[in-house]
Amino acid sequence: MTRALASHHEYSNTGIVQLLATIERRAGLTLAALIALYIAILFFGLTFKYVHWAQGYDQIDYQQSIWNTTQGRFLEISHYRHTDHLWGMDFIPAILLIVPFYALFPSALTLNFFQALFMALGALPVYGIARDRFGGSRLAGLGWAGVYLLYPSLWFVTMSAPWQPRTLAIPALLGAFFFLQRAADGRANTRDLGAYLGLLTLALTTRTDVSLVVTMFGFLAALWRVGWRWALPPVLIGLAWFYLSTSVIVPSFYRPDYQVRQGETGTVTEGDYTEIWPGKSPQLAYYSHLGDSAGAILWTIVSRPGDVLRLMLTPDKVEYLFLMLLPLALLPLLAPDVALLAAPPLAMNLLSLRPFQITVREQYQALVIPGLIVAAIIGAARLWRWWQARNAAIDQRSVSGDRRNNGVSRAAYALMIGAIGIAAAANLAYRNPVATTVLYRETPERLAAMERLAALIPPDASLGVTSFLAPRMMPRRFIYYVPPDESFPPLERAEYLFIDTRAAALRTDRHRDFVQRLRESGRWQVIAEEQDLLVMRQAPDNP
Repeated sequence: MTRALASHHEYSNTGIVQLLATIERRAGLTLAALIALYIAILFFGLTFKYVHWAQGYDQIDYQQSIWNTTQGRFLEISHYRHTDHLWGMDFIPAILLIVPFYALFPSALTLNFFQALFMALGALPVYGIARDRFGGSRLAGLGWAGVYLLYPSLWFVTMSAPWQPRTLAIPALLGAFFFLQRAADGRANTRDLGAYLGLLTLALTTRTDVSLVVTMFGFLAALWRVGWRWALPPVLIGLAWFYLSTSVIVPSFYRPDYQVRQGETGTVTEGDYTEIWPGKSPQLAYYSHLGDSAGAILWTIVSRPGDVLRLMLTPDKVEYLFLMLLPLALLPLLAPDVALLAAPPLAMNLLSLRPFQITVREQYQALVIPGLIVAAIIGAARLWRWWQARNAAIDQRSVSGDRRNNGVSRAAYALMIGAIGIAAAANLAYRNPVATTVLYRETPERLAAMERLAALIPPDASLGVTSFLAPRMMPRRFIYYVPPDESFPPLERAEYLFIDTRAAALRTDRHRDFVQRLRESGRWQVIAEEQDLLVMRQAPDNP
């Protein structure tokens, strides 16, 4: 019986080896299938979310500017008080890459497709990075591509927020690391250097904060001693881009009549950025509790380290760090040099007072993902080399070469399967966003009411609208946020209001009686109301 069990075990091992060999031979096809599957699932999820009136207001920033450009109004937006141009919010040249496709297919679904596509394409450089780090193993490349595509925050960044230009930065930054790794291995040529710098430049154009990650590429190249051509340009270009964007370009798109609001700054552990936002720079104004400029923020960090550490290491922020690392089996901790690439966005999140910057479920993790993924790969490769060295040190007389090699192979497969399993388990444990979107949605009655009430509003009318209703009311030239604050234009600019009285913004102390005040103002007439949804129109005799 023992002999039979041994024979069965040997047959099973042979079958697994044959399966893995088949997958390795067809690595390209397998990788393409994984990418296509991710695109299909996430595009379905995004489309389901949009159709069921569950997409958030941020989509207006981008879709409105893209649509207006196709109508001859270059990147025009309407819902901020300080600017009527997208670049008055952030300098994002990459958004122009989407305009031709949107012109051909003018729909939010076009943006959904590109969001899923950009995120999925990151698997290509991940495959190459892991393959090269694990001695040319295509199985290792496929395994780490699978880990990347299962990483929970990748799904949340794709699904939780509407279309984000940052998503293009993820494959670009991962691709740049692929070429930097080739340089570190002594295999790079001039074309590789050009691709490296080109991908970093492409990433820069997606959002201003990417410039800090690009800068860290230069520092990592210097740490790895791959040559000044790989180190110096990213540092210079990254820092220059950050300065020009925050201090020159974005402020130049402010409205001439806009007066920068003043408020308390430098309190470190408390404050309310909404009192001064957008300030001198919309990006820096989120950190007004540290200072009113990049220099002041840096000085606070240097001069008040105790207060800054208390700000960064609160229990909820430590938990956030752990939840970002856990799906990668804490492997990034074995590659702290590579994890430097994730340091700027992580620091920005930890320095923030905004709770949605320290959750794995929001778009603010987009730029953290590339650094943590490549650090996990390098960390795993270092662990693997340690295991090989340990195995090689075993007494040759006590363990045969065949047995030792089998142990190495089994350990390699176990490490890879374990990494994939942990990522998959975390994806489910963190509440997969596609599944939750499908399972937790508006009732059919509410959805039908949304459709009926939306049909009452002319497509060219200026409209004030609450968050989750807004994306389905596009495209239109003039759209405003409800309820407004000092950052947004007054509602009197709108002809119609479309309000979900269940909106979270209307449950705050400040806006709890907002709808009642509208009803009593005499300025607005109710033209339809059902299922806690409300359509109002400015009274004809309103001055």
